[in-house]
Amino acid sequence: MSENSPLLLNGKAVADNVSPPRNNGGGGIIVTTPSLNESPHTPTIDTGSYRHRRSSVVAIAAAEAILQDRKKGRTKHAQQEYESFYRIPSLTSIGSLEADVAAKERLEDERNKTKQKISSDECHSVTGIIQQISSQIPAVIIAAGLNFMVGIPFGASYFPTELQLQGKEVLGFRMFLFSTMIAQLVITFASKFDNGIGLQMVENVPFCLELARIVMSEQSDESGTTSTLFFLFGVSSVLVGLVFYLLGRLEMGRIVYFFPSHVLVGCIGGIGVFITITAIEVATNTTFSFTPQGFNDSIVSQFNLLLPVFAFEIFLRLMMHATKGKYSLLPPVFYCLITPVFYFSLYALGVDIDDAEDAGYFFPPIKSTESAFSWSLLDIFTEIHFWNISWKAVFKAIPTMMSLTAFSLIHVPINIPAFAISTNTEPDMNAELIAHGYSNFISGIFGGLQNYMTYSNGVIYSKSNGRGKCSSLAIVALTGFIFIYGPLLCVYVPRCMAGTLLLHVGIDLFIEGVVESYHDYDSLEYSGIILITITMTLAGMDAALVAGFIAALSTYAVQSITYQHPIKGAMCAATLRSSAWNRSGEAQQILLDKKKGRERILVIQCQGHIFFGNSTILKESVLELLVERRRSGDDPIVVILDFTHVLAIDSSSAMTIEKLKDSIIKSFGVEVVIFVCGHEDGFRCHYDLSLKVNGGAANKREGSSKRLLDPIDIGEEDPIMFETCKEPIHPNTSRAQARASVTARALDVSNGHSGYKNAVMADIPNSHVCETLDDALIFAEDVLVAVQDAM
Repeated sequence: MSENSPLLLNGKAVADNVSPPRNNGGGGIIVTTPSLNESPHTPTIDTGSYRHRRSSVVAIAAAEAILQDRKKGRTKHAQQEYESFYRIPSLTSIGSLEADVAAKERLEDERNKTKQKISSDECHSVTGIIQQISSQIPAVIIAAGLNFMVGIPFGASYFPTELQLQGKEVLGFRMFLFSTMIAQLVITFASKFDNGIGLQMVENVPFCLELARIVMSEQSDESGTTSTLFFLFGVSSVLVGLVFYLLGRLEMGRIVYFFPSHVLVGCIGGIGVFITITAIEVATNTTFSFTPQGFNDSIVSQFNLLLPVFAFEIFLRLMMHATKGKYSLLPPVFYCLITPVFYFSLYALGVDIDDAEDAGYFFPPIKSTESAFSWSLLDIFTEIHFWNISWKAVFKAIPTMMSLTAFSLIHVPINIPAFAISTNTEPDMNAELIAHGYSNFISGIFGGLQNYMTYSNGVIYSKSNGRGKCSSLAIVALTGFIFIYGPLLCVYVPRCMAGTLLLHVGIDLFIEGVVESYHDYDSLEYSGIILITITMTLAGMDAALVAGFIAALSTYAVQSITYQHPIKGAMCAATLRSSAWNRSGEAQQILLDKKKGRERILVIQCQGHIFFGNSTILKESVLELLVERRRSGDDPIVVILDFTHVLAIDSSSAMTIEKLKDSIIKSFGVEVVIFVCGHEDGFRCHYDLSLKVNGGAANKREGSSKRLLDPIDIGEEDPIMFETCKEPIHPNTSRAQARASVTARALDVSNGHSGYKNAVMADIPNSHVCETLDDALIFAEDVLVAVQDAM
């Protein structure tokens, strides 16, 4: 062992009964054993050695500190810190845990002081301040620019095109930015990530359209419609926030993983179709429907407006295919270039901008009016008037809000782990859920939309070297600037840019939900995905929720019947041994006999959920096994049905199992059927199956007029008992006394008790319930010996 090898931990040294090796001053290593007077838990070391060895805890901590500082370009400071810690004062018992903890705490304290000193030096340095700000400016501009670019198309899609209200695009744009700002502000202080990006939950656009159409069906006046609709937006966000918060506070973040994945994938495919349709409606300013008239009005007659959208989308797809997805900034940069390229195309073709605006290539210009949908800065906060709310529409919208809440839950478990992997960060799912609860609740209080921490924008921001609270607050400030002055710029953005972005997102979601999932799911699950996608497209979100519920139940029922056979396996007990080793030689000879011993015990193991759908299969399979054994001449004397691996049994299947016991005894001449419940409380069902198969008047052997004996029936004077245990049997017996049945007590009866043998044979129960398989094997072996003993 070299001189610089780390000191063995205290527990290891004691386990080997040898103290850690030490230097004897002359270069040799001395290994000492503790004396009788020394504590065996305190190994000694030579404190006068050339260099004190550290414990593994301290060494690892110092190595981690050096590695972290080296990554940050502070190797010199790290070396100084490490050298200062190498001069730790002498410790008389460095192997103790207290010394390790103290050294590690000292290391952390001085490392933090070093970091604070370095940070303070950088902050007070003009050059450091300039470098820190300049390094964050591109990331801040990119993040805020993405908010502006994404807000234009999605802001125009929150309200149906048939809702003829002036300025709705500007109102939707500011709704998007407000929810995004709230999310970014909360993430800055409540999230564990220092480079997270908040965004309005754009996947919920179809739910917003559904809520708007529900309100429009109940109200026609402008003021009432906007009051009810914004009230529903706010309530939906508050509900989402409360669910997120409760899941995080109760540390139930993993509950979202219990949603069937194929149902969620079907919803993603349906959302993709919805957003694709929205892209057509935004680009053409029409209402699309799956009718000949709808195709003619939105596509055929408006194909000139859709042509640039399709051209840009095809060109983007070709570029992504050519680059093979190597450049994550390609789509956002492409979207930014659509506007100048469109203007250049108009100039090259000699088309006047006013003519293009009249033809519908641009969003309508902003006009200041007295309408509730004016472009006033505070419109989104003043739209709710409680006296104008239609409570009938609110009640009618409850299923849609429930669907929205359920669908909102799937984003955080997907985005957070993925973003943590991309940024090499350890996530705290419960803390992130609480942060999402705060952001959605605050947004909902002001009538805002739902939000979340986005993955795609966050990765772009992180790769642009964006991080820290100052940078995040700068994004909030710049987004606020866009919130105020952005609508003035929106009128110069062509509709084809918004349509291209929406079309690209919609196609991506459809591919993810329907195309790429084809090889990931079996035919039954994929059929559920197609059903949900089609239902959501044709009948709306509420019908899709019902379709998803039906698909989940159908998949569960069919898979339980098809893919998990209720019988796991069957075998004779020739290779199985119980824990009863202390049997007499005569009993061992009986059990080893191929015709009379363990070969005549058939063990059948059941598994999974046994319910009305597969209980018949269980019964038929057991009977078929017995028929095969009869044909081969190996009729079992005892059958053990092991339910240890069964998760649940419903009442219908419990009754079937009770009938199965009678069929086995009457049709195949089996002496005893033993049931292994696998639990101390009995079978996992509400039906009292233990009582039905283990007692009562029905549990009588043919030819015996007397009731079967039980341990409770044996009095103190009954001579039938174990030779090795002369104590009477009482109801409250331990597991070691579980063999104290009438059959078990017949095994060790002396020759003088031969008169009881026939009576004992008549009293062997034709069925019995055991808690474990070992108990069942003991009981079965006792039956085999008792059967031969009674002959």
